[in-house]
Amino acid sequence: MATEQVNAPQKAKDKDHVQAQRGRLHGLDFTRGLACLSMPIFHTVYNLYVVGLIDTPWTRHMFWQIYQVLGLGTFVLVSGMAFTISTRKAVNWPRLSLRALKLAAFALAITIVTYIAMPDRFVRFGVLHFFATTILLAPLVRPCRHWLVLPGLAVIVLGLIVTRAGLNPEPWLYITGLMSERPRAIDYIPLVPWFGVFMLGMGLANFLPTSYKNTHLKSWMKPIVWLGKHSLPFYLIHQLVVFALLWLIAYVVL
Repeated sequence: MATEQVNAPQKAKDKDHVQAQRGRLHGLDFTRGLACLSMPIFHTVYNLYVVGLIDTPWTRHMFWQIYQVLGLGTFVLVSGMAFTISTRKAVNWPRLSLRALKLAAFALAITIVTYIAMPDRFVRFGVLHFFATTILLAPLVRPCRHWLVLPGLAVIVLGLIVTRAGLNPEPWLYITGLMSERPRAIDYIPLVPWFGVFMLGMGLANFLPTSYKNTHLKSWMKPIVWLGKHSLPFYLIHQLVVFALLWLIAYVVL
């Protein structure tokens, strides 16, 4: 009986801590969910040109380029913050390795499918390739904690410089992004500058309080939070659905 009385306050404290962690992640999942919602809009506009429904690639216009950068940047930044929060105590290497393998498998499938469908613009290092690589690199820089803000900003600035005066295109530079010309691919997310955005998110997360009061989600927020928690299947499915629908429309109309 005495042991139960002693452990009761500790159990209550642990329960409050779990609730606090869930409350914190609601905000990150909500933001990531909003970023997910921006994906079908951009890919619809992009695929209108791919299937031949429009003659001009609208996504080359400045508005859509900024739209893509903001959407992807938000997603990568929040993912970096979530990584720091989920590994605050320690890195679960078995779980992390399994997730990296799963992402790599999906990435390889996308490479194969796009190579068969569009060999001149197939995906060699897209979003999933990036995250499969990033979650293995992130633990290496994790000990820098809040100082990661500085190298994160440096890599982002380097990415801006490369767009103006990068190195000559070479196959071994493909993953880094340190090239003067963007490769011809329907999806290309290199480490520079995007790993810088991820590190920035990792660093900023270290400035957040270690505990939060659990907040009650409003009903309209729950679907977006759910979407943020299931961003991978949404990313895979929405690509197929959007392209299939537009291809079917183009087949009927053209």
